[in-house]
Amino acid sequence: MVRGIHHVNVHASQSHVWEFIRDMNAWAPLVHGYKEHSIVSDVQSTWKFTIHYGVVSKKVQVKVLITDWKEPSHVKFILRGINQKFTGVGFFKAEKVNSSNTAMTGCLKIESSSSLAKILESTFDKMVQELTRELTEAVGEAIEREVT
Repeated sequence: MVRGIHHVNVHASQSHVWEFIRDMNAWAPLVHGYKEHSIVSDVQSTWKFTIHYGVVSKKVQVKVLITDWKEPSHVKFILRGINQKFTGVGFFKAEKVNSSNTAMTGCLKIESSSSLAKILESTFDKMVQELTRELTEAVGEAIEREVT
């Protein structure tokens, strides 16, 4: 299983961070290569985006299932590929630093049974780490834009 984890300091209160990360509609469009998403229920959605393995691009459809909403600190979820062979888990965690700053962590762990991922294993590892960094930073920046 490949793991990506990234930490950012967000210039916003923990409650502002929570309001953002508890809404999948807010952060789904921030995934690199985002095309669209649909909400199935309060805890389930499907996302479509394009990922790049070096020179190869793949359209990916993912089922996202929220497994834990714990206000005001974290959201945990499970990922399952619809058109690609992978599963994963992830979370966003928000820890209060002070009244106007929050330490936010984003994490993705993905396991692929795709033959392409196995062939390009080091590229896949790097892609998961980069996706985690990009999404975590994009979420932090979007929150900061909302509060200014």
